[in-house]
Amino acid sequence: MLRSAFIVFALAAAGCANSPANDPAAAGSGAPAVVGGYGPANLANPDVMAAEKMAVDEIYRREPQRSLVENVTREQQVVAGMNYRFTIKMSGQNSYRIVVFKPLQGEMSVTSFEKTTPIN
Repeated sequence: MLRSAFIVFALAAAGCANSPANDPAAAGSGAPAVVGGYGPANLANPDVMAAEKMAVDEIYRREPQRSLVENVTREQQVVAGMNYRFTIKMSGQNSYRIVVFKPLQGEMSVTSFEKTTPIN
């Protein structure tokens, strides 16, 4: 009797567990969201694509240049909305770390812009 009660409890608890497939914050990212920290972001996600475009546009707006995007690292952080952090290496020596915030309601905006030292 005690054993069957334990099995029923274990199955019920497993059914309540929030798997990455059921977690909207992790949907499309390919990895579960890291609570309180940054985790990988998936370029296939339309919000990630829009945020990355906004970040690249911000580079060209603040520092007009002829350099092209060479490499991008994409990360996301669940907050009261979503932070998308990009480390963007341009052709030549320029690299940038840019954070784009998407609130639960409203438009995305660039919240952090920093020129970084490239790692060779």
